[in-house]
Amino acid sequence: MSAEHIVIDLSLCNRDGLCISECPAFLLTRGADKFPVVAQNAAERCIMCGHCVAVCPTGALTLAGRGAADLTPIDPALAVSPEAAEQFMRTRRSVRRFRSKPVERELVRRIIDTARYAPSGVNTQPVNWIVAEDPDLLVALVDLTAKSLRRLPYFMPYLDAWDKGVDLILRGAPQVVVAHAPKGGMDNTSNCIIALAHFELAAHALGLGTCWAGLFTMAASRSKAIASALCIPESHKIYGALMLGRPKYGFQRLPERRRPPVRFL
Repeated sequence: MSAEHIVIDLSLCNRDGLCISECPAFLLTRGADKFPVVAQNAAERCIMCGHCVAVCPTGALTLAGRGAADLTPIDPALAVSPEAAEQFMRTRRSVRRFRSKPVERELVRRIIDTARYAPSGVNTQPVNWIVAEDPDLLVALVDLTAKSLRRLPYFMPYLDAWDKGVDLILRGAPQVVVAHAPKGGMDNTSNCIIALAHFELAAHALGLGTCWAGLFTMAASRSKAIASALCIPESHKIYGALMLGRPKYGFQRLPERRRPPVRFL
């Protein structure tokens, strides 16, 4: 890799040390003249989080050929008040009644484009996305889920309903969003779940509904048939999924939730 992985324009650098403090891999140190000094093996150790470029107020730093001009500036006018953020997060609902029309692909891509900013272990960004929307495929996924869970008595009410033609597994959602990643890795279970949580909130911001597809995810973890139906590589695993669609009904108020036990030690 290039020795100029991190380049600092000394004519722009104000020597405030923000890039030094912010780098999680400790690739920058302060020189005798207080300018940042880049580690010789920076290219090998860098996790490409981009914090050094993002934090620099003068745009003096370039990372892997990309500088401040290549990044999207933060618009203070779009800042969300604490009260608005609180209501937004509280009004997220698990939607189980959907309109039949699928969400436009452009809109789904927009949501995924937001969800890609979810944190991942050492910025590995391992999440791959599949959006299942073919009606025949969705029916097949419900059927494969039912077959996989058939031996577990706890799920019999859901399976009995499916035997009668009632889908309590994917709830007739017009789309299912699946997150998969390499098996193992830097805790890809958490990486995928966090990405799906970001997807869920981004969808909520656009007036769309989601619901965690727990039964499907459980079955997918043990069913090669489901992985095959979704063309998941053998080296990958399905770590989570969301039903997606436009809510059939709206909500007018917040349902109550238990206050959780909290301890400060």
